[in-house]
Amino acid sequence: MRPVTLRTSRLVLDLPVEHDIELVARYCRDPVFLRFLTTPWPYTIDHARAFLTEYVPEAWASGDELTWALRRSEREPILGVIGVRRGNEIGFWLGADHRGAGLMAEAVSAVCEWALGGGVPGAEWVLWRANEGNLASAHVARAAGFRRTTPRIATVPGRDGRILPAWHAERRAVIDPDARASWEPILGSPS
Repeated sequence: MRPVTLRTSRLVLDLPVEHDIELVARYCRDPVFLRFLTTPWPYTIDHARAFLTEYVPEAWASGDELTWALRRSEREPILGVIGVRRGNEIGFWLGADHRGAGLMAEAVSAVCEWALGGGVPGAEWVLWRANEGNLASAHVARAAGFRRTTPRIATVPGRDGRILPAWHAERRAVIDPDARASWEPILGSPS
């Protein structure tokens, strides 16, 4: 598959490239990544280089994972990354300096709309999973229209191969009217 550029009112989602190496390495050293993500730890420039110059283009070509950089506009610095893996599972992170403004929820909504609108052939839903306790990710999923689900086995793989308890949610093309309320047990009532 060839990379696709997506646009929202405040963002351009395009291919993360070699020019983004230093910022990706800096963002991925955030201690929150150690706790909640499966990125290598400690994260190095070499990890960022391999991710951006090898993994991302190869995964787009194979269709295994479609990864975008979040930017304020074309040719602007990278703010974060979002991707959809085979199996329609979404994953994302945002640099600490850019959190709290609703940018990731905007990007997640755009990627879901693209994927469910024919960008990912046959996709009927997008799956979200996060380690239990990752409230920031859960807030993004709720804001992007995901409905929290409780599968029989609610887990996510950890960095070291252990299976960790997780929260799960799904998003369909038409947002479930009860989606926001499904988050109340872990996020409380939306304000």
